[in-house]
Amino acid sequence: MSIGPGLAGMPAEEWKIRTGEGKEYAFDTEEEARDALPEYGEGSTLWKRKVYRGIANLTMSPDGWTQVN
Repeated sequence: MSIGPGLAGMPAEEWKIRTGEGKEYAFDTEEEARDALPEYGEGSTLWKRKVYRGIANLTMSPDGWTQVN
């Protein structure tokens, strides 16, 4: 994958909530994800990963997802 110009290629964090039923919802910021977490019910967990944005908004993560709660 090619890395594009501008902010592409700069490291960032990506956040998600995984519900107790296994559904996943993505968020742009930690604040958004933490604020939304209670709405997804018991058993929901918060995850993050480091990403590098590429062309066409694709992401690459060298380390994968890490559970933070």
